[in-house]
Amino acid sequence: MKRILPGLFLLVLVVFATAGQAQGPVKFSGQVKDTVSATPVAGATLTITGAGTFNTQTDSLGRFVFNIPVGNYNLSVSNVGYVTYTEAVVINNQDNAFKEINLIKDNKTLQGIVVTSKVNRESETRLLTEQKKAVVAIQSIGAQELSRKGISNAETGVTKISGVSKQDGLKNVFVRGLGDRYNSTTLNGFAIPSEDPEFKNISLSFFTNDMIQSIGVNKVFTASMNGDVGGALIDIRSKELTGRSELQVSLSSSINSQVPGSSFYLPDGVNKLGYSFASKGPAQKDQQFITDYSAFNTSLDPIKKSTPINSSIAISGGKKFSNRHSFYLVGAMNNTFQYEEGVTRFITATNPQDPYRDLTYQQSERNVSHLLMGNLQLNFEKGKLFYNSMYMHTGSAYAADFYGKESEIFQVAQDYNYEGLIRRLQINDNTLFINQLMWSGNFSDRLTYNIGAGVNYISGEEPDRRILMFPSIGNGMVQLAAGEGRNQRFNSMITETAVLPKVNVQYKLLPNSEKVSYVELGYDGRISSKDFSAPIYNLIWAGGQANSPKFDRNNIELDQYFNQENLTNGSFRVEHFNDKYDVKRNNHGAYIDLVHQLNGKLTLNAGLRADNIFTKINYEVNRGVNIGSNTIEGFFFSPSLNAKYELNSEHQLRAGVSRTFTLPQDKEISPFIYLGIDGNENGNPNLEVSTNYNFDLKWDWYISNSEMLTLNGFYKYIVDPIARVDQGNSAGLRTYDNVSDNAVAAGVELELRKQILSLASNKHRFSLGMNGSYIYTNVKLDPQFFVQNTSSQLEGAAPYILNADVTHNLTTDKLKMTSTLVFNYLSDKVHTIGTRGYNNLIEESVSTLDFVSLINVNKHLGFSFKAKNLLNPDYKLTRKGATETNIPAAIIRSYKKGMTFDLGVSYKF
Repeated sequence: MKRILPGLFLLVLVVFATAGQAQGPVKFSGQVKDTVSATPVAGATLTITGAGTFNTQTDSLGRFVFNIPVGNYNLSVSNVGYVTYTEAVVINNQDNAFKEINLIKDNKTLQGIVVTSKVNRESETRLLTEQKKAVVAIQSIGAQELSRKGISNAETGVTKISGVSKQDGLKNVFVRGLGDRYNSTTLNGFAIPSEDPEFKNISLSFFTNDMIQSIGVNKVFTASMNGDVGGALIDIRSKELTGRSELQVSLSSSINSQVPGSSFYLPDGVNKLGYSFASKGPAQKDQQFITDYSAFNTSLDPIKKSTPINSSIAISGGKKFSNRHSFYLVGAMNNTFQYEEGVTRFITATNPQDPYRDLTYQQSERNVSHLLMGNLQLNFEKGKLFYNSMYMHTGSAYAADFYGKESEIFQVAQDYNYEGLIRRLQINDNTLFINQLMWSGNFSDRLTYNIGAGVNYISGEEPDRRILMFPSIGNGMVQLAAGEGRNQRFNSMITETAVLPKVNVQYKLLPNSEKVSYVELGYDGRISSKDFSAPIYNLIWAGGQANSPKFDRNNIELDQYFNQENLTNGSFRVEHFNDKYDVKRNNHGAYIDLVHQLNGKLTLNAGLRADNIFTKINYEVNRGVNIGSNTIEGFFFSPSLNAKYELNSEHQLRAGVSRTFTLPQDKEISPFIYLGIDGNENGNPNLEVSTNYNFDLKWDWYISNSEMLTLNGFYKYIVDPIARVDQGNSAGLRTYDNVSDNAVAAGVELELRKQILSLASNKHRFSLGMNGSYIYTNVKLDPQFFVQNTSSQLEGAAPYILNADVTHNLTTDKLKMTSTLVFNYLSDKVHTIGTRGYNNLIEESVSTLDFVSLINVNKHLGFSFKAKNLLNPDYKLTRKGATETNIPAAIIRSYKKGMTFDLGVSYKF
């Protein structure tokens, strides 16, 4: 039934869209040309006003299409360097004949200056035009669509693209069933490092909609892309000035439905702005036992907060100067609070209904982000200089109490059903500083170039994480655990500096032809250094379990026991050890890419990329038990062949075949053990590089400038796939392995954008957007240690994904209002592949529903209302037992996120 419902919903939406077509608009199309040369004018802006306003731009051949209701309109056509063309047009009941428009050059505008224009890639219509022109299949979501759907960051934005999903609790996304290690992230074409040692890619939630112009998801490989990609290259484009000047201020306030009435606590160590001031621990880092406790400047007890309210502010603007240069600035801060209650469990493979960990928990969390971004564009006669600088900071802090049975760590409480309390206070403080410089220009009419470099610095800190354990002693009382490793203060810091040079030159093979034909040569590199350090401090009560402090479990105060005085007099000891590793990279890639249009319909793209990879990791972790180094080096060749065939002006076919590779992540080849809420993970130094063979076939029907229907099929064959697996031990450890000789990922993706209804002389317009995916993944497992399963889906791969939105636009003389209902469905998927008798850990299906309404009272003042996560579903991890197949799966973790209601106001000066 879970598989049938998404398909039925998809069918209903398609029928609804088709049924609406009978009442929909009619087609008005044409071509814009230069009056003198009769050559097509690409990028011209067409505006139709009358019963509503409609905009579009011409494609590479000067063509345009409108789908609008019948009526009388005024048509305006403009382009830089031309006199604006105006004409009254009448749209009849029947589709109008093809109309040719001729523009006259404006010599006064061109004389003595360099005319520059920018394409507004925030526009849904413009991005659809670019998708149509591209040789390979690309998908993009722009700022306009992000705003319409109430999307707050890039992470949520990319999940609205077909074939893309997110595994809850992880910071990164899955593309066509392939997760973090198979994807790459860039900003304006430059690679970005991760702020978290757990991930290869930076968290996309870093990038808020305040700074996003568009997000492109490139699922089809070309030689100019990084060869270390099997799923997709996700490229975020930062906002730029598109007009002559702009200034906007936005404010909003919201609340999560689970926060009011909750007992909301946060850890000590974060100031009002969301920056951490928690100490990094004592300086005596070369000693096993430290004597200076005063260096810890934060409390072991959480701080109670009154009902907190979410808030955000953003200021953006820019200006053009000297009639050719421009700058753009963005500043933003977001502050959100969440509260959740749930359960977390560990089970044995043979008896899942009797977990050895069975805890209920309450967790309060605060998330803060800060953004400062500026870019400068200087346009000269022989080239263009673009400089972009960005500072980003994100901070999170949470306090969580877990109470219940835990037979491994609460053995001393065996007379009280092995019950106890675990308290976790955690802060994450991440900073990213990016600088990018790019110079582009023409050596001649046939030869163009781009040369630039990026310098990234990133710092990810987890300062003074506090984990404390209290076995039960009955009657609502608990006692501080006295055993080694039961109470811990932990500090980790990861820093990375990377230099990213890149250069390419492009040579037109047919300079006097309208056919697209060029060869491109390029180079890009990454020279980086990463350092990870994690000092760990075990707090050991000297008097043993019998003499440790006792508390009412609802009133625990630890600072009176853990302080400098009691350390000095021997009441407790602080054992210290330091885990660390460092990573050096010296990666260089060169490529050749050929694009040639054979005739008016067929365009080919052939490329070859060579990557010289050198990555070395040195580690000393787990109290010095694991000391060593790993090196990944070698040449990796990545060929690609893509083709585009235009059946006619509306229908296109694209096909692609390529070979790429996937490197293990840093943390996957370091045996460092990370203590997580749902279990612990450590790396595997013996991992091998994966190889990916990729095949794509896509059909596009561009119904109009804003409407489309696409069908995409893909097949991936992965050699030596890597996946997260259970180690099958009592510690609940998970690790990473080349789980098989090969794996397969294949599927189909369907996307539709359609205007479905127009009422009251076009004052009310309804449109539908939807995409659905079926993704089949399979990996044959090694029977030597995958006892329970002989095959499995890939980790994180959701077989069924559905996104749908219905938008209502109301346009009157006084206001414009856009209201959108946004739905998302993800089917069951594998969270962790089970080994050594364990079945797979499953993340169960989830459906979400959001409502967003944007109101522009006039050209200056706007309001917004957002209701997010209206269905408030249960998020569940489940697992079945090894032998009792008829018994329902055990719930390993379950919680709700709550609904969020947001009110905002913006003003454009």
